[in-house]
Amino acid sequence: MKETSAVCHALLQTPEFYALLRRIDGDLAQLVQDKGCRHCGQVLHHADYPRKPRGCPPAAWPDCDTRLSLCCAECRKRTTPDSVRFLGRRVWLTIIVVLRSSRAQGACLDGLPAIGWATLKRWRQWWTDTFPKTAAGRWLRGLIPPTPEPFIYPDCLLQSVQRDTEDERLAAILRLLLGPA
Repeated sequence: MKETSAVCHALLQTPEFYALLRRIDGDLAQLVQDKGCRHCGQVLHHADYPRKPRGCPPAAWPDCDTRLSLCCAECRKRTTPDSVRFLGRRVWLTIIVVLRSSRAQGACLDGLPAIGWATLKRWRQWWTDTFPKTAAGRWLRGLIPPTPEPFIYPDCLLQSVQRDTEDERLAAILRLLLGPA
């Protein structure tokens, strides 16, 4: 497990990983933009807004400082596409929320930013009480193989998703959190 921890820690410090997440978010935004406004059907234009996410290494800041969003040319209603970088309105990056919330050994916690115990408790409560009731939570519960231990989302995701490289694995986990496509 030490090797996984070191690889994960090194990966989370590289700007390339956050550039990958930004490209995934760009693809998600493009899909929404191509559909047009869900209210009136008109063209959507970019209306991105700044974010100050916690947990982002300084070298990756250019790929994490903007939340992609769209605005209708006609009715002016905002549409904010799904994101693998940001988990709703949380100020911490999604990858930090997932990894720090995990209780599994070797979940690459070395080198991650420190999280206050109250915040960590709140996150774990969200994973236990709120997330399972969401569409993505119900969908994921059906995908992940049953375990003899109590089902804990970040732990089960980290243990069940396998890919060739660590960046692909973490990106796949973040995509799964969005729910069914």
